[in-house]
Amino acid sequence: MLPVRRSPDTKSNWSFRKDETDHSLVETNFAWIERERTEHPPFCRPGDVVLLGGSSLADFRIRVAQSHMRHDLTPSYWSLVGVVSGPNRFLTAPLWPLPEPQRVPLTNGIQSLALSAFDDPQAWPNIAVVRFPGTQRSPVRGIGRLRSQRSIVDIPTLLLPWLGFVWGAGTAGNPLLGGYGVPSAVLVETAFGLAEVELTPGLAAANSCPEAIYQSAKWWSGFYQKTAGYQGEPGPASPSEADEENHPVGRYLLRQKQATYVDPK
Repeated sequence: MLPVRRSPDTKSNWSFRKDETDHSLVETNFAWIERERTEHPPFCRPGDVVLLGGSSLADFRIRVAQSHMRHDLTPSYWSLVGVVSGPNRFLTAPLWPLPEPQRVPLTNGIQSLALSAFDDPQAWPNIAVVRFPGTQRSPVRGIGRLRSQRSIVDIPTLLLPWLGFVWGAGTAGNPLLGGYGVPSAVLVETAFGLAEVELTPGLAAANSCPEAIYQSAKWWSGFYQKTAGYQGEPGPASPSEADEENHPVGRYLLRQKQATYVDPK
């Protein structure tokens, strides 16, 4: 089992809410982002964290691997995480699409991808966007720094065991249990660490994963209040208290709560 610390909060963060509108289930992911930008500004701006849950067989395996982060051992909703860097782009360290082999050491496995590439709600049924409070520096700039500084975080070293796991190569077991975090999550966690924000207070940074980041946004509101110097009684945000100075703020959409996969063609 992973050494997970449970949040002292007893209620979830009201400022990070699930979208339950009817049209959210039929629109594409980018259309959902554009609607949320209109209805709940500011939304999905540079520095925001994007969580995605895929339905490929590899995504399915990543989601199941993170079940150790959940008290009921059910699969995670998420398989990839990144940081918004522009109107239609985000920075991440995905297992796929894989860059040319010679570019992996040149970029530390980091890629800039279009959000529209993850538009298909069947391929990517779950999506979330959240802004974490208290950043002293830009996490986008932090990722730019990490491209050329593998001494801070070595993404290729994380890519290899995860590729072996999702491919079922050799005797590869769950990398999380061996201390290898999901590459995209470790990248984002490290970038926010450079910005002086602890992204997963319930889990060691080396074991970071998309589920841990989701749990932070949803259940660690009191921690961020204390970190921000909030003078009131720490606890989950309420509608009257919801502001990005003290709480993670965002929205998420779950079309596929129970992890499954689309058969590879």
